[in-house]
Amino acid sequence: MNRRSHNGSSKRRGILSRVPVTVRLPEGVVKQIDEELEQREVPLSRNNWLLEAAIEKLKKNGTGGHHGTK
Repeated sequence: MNRRSHNGSSKRRGILSRVPVTVRLPEGVVKQIDEELEQREVPLSRNNWLLEAAIEKLKKNGTGGHHGTK
C-alpha cells in the first residue's frame, strides 16, 4: 500500500482530482472535435481535448492559473 496516496497531504493529488460534468454540445461541434482528434498523430481522448480547450480559454481570458485556479 502506498502511504503517500492515502495521507491527504499531496498537493498534486488535489490539482489532478476531477469532477464529473455533463456538457451538452451541438452534434456538429462534436463531429468537428472528433474529426480533429482523428487527424492527430498522438491519440487524445475527447474529454482531454475539451479539458485542454477549457484551460486554454481560461488562460486567454486571464482567469486561469494552474489548471484553472487563480
